[in-house]
Amino acid sequence: MINLKNIQYQISSKTILKNINLNIQESKTTVIMGKNGSGKSTLLKLINQIIKPSSGFFESTLSKPVPMLFQKPLILQNSVNYNYQILQKIKKHQINHFWFKKFDLSNLSNQKMNSLSEGEKQKIFISRIMSFDQSQLFLDEPNQSLDLQSEKLLIDLLINEKKKKTIVMTLHDFEIAKKIGDYFIYLENGKILLQDNYEDFFIKFPL
Repeated sequence: MINLKNIQYQISSKTILKNINLNIQESKTTVIMGKNGSGKSTLLKLINQIIKPSSGFFESTLSKPVPMLFQKPLILQNSVNYNYQILQKIKKHQINHFWFKKFDLSNLSNQKMNSLSEGEKQKIFISRIMSFDQSQLFLDEPNQSLDLQSEKLLIDLLINEKKKKTIVMTLHDFEIAKKIGDYFIYLENGKILLQDNYEDFFIKFPL
């Protein structure tokens, strides 16, 4: 369980998040939506304890941050295989290569990261995070740069994973959100404009 009450987050004199109140439900998929600059990525990092709130009450059953998919992950200009395995060494965590194979990345193992397309890089980043044996997933715009076939595979995988994991993710795409999400949060200028379950959110939201 992750509980936020009256959370504020500031950088210098600029307020990024204002009066955030929400509860992240276990074994559910929570989707954070909003326009660019609304505070989605900041809120996701805060929920995962990568950053700390400036004020307010924060409670989590997680003792520390878990591996997370960032919009701009660390890229080392070595081989794909090296980039995939370095996270295991940094986090001192055993990873499962099932996901690497699931995204059909084995043929890229010895290629340099800077030779790959943005979509191929994104699939590698997703497979690294999915490979950790953890009960939570934090994903920041996981479908960015993916082609339609890879996006469909991602959706199918997340639908399967949501049965056994707590997932918190940011998305722009409402259609993908509808397929994956259980609970929805819409941010505007650092404030929660609307949050609700699937049925009520899309009735209330002014599309």
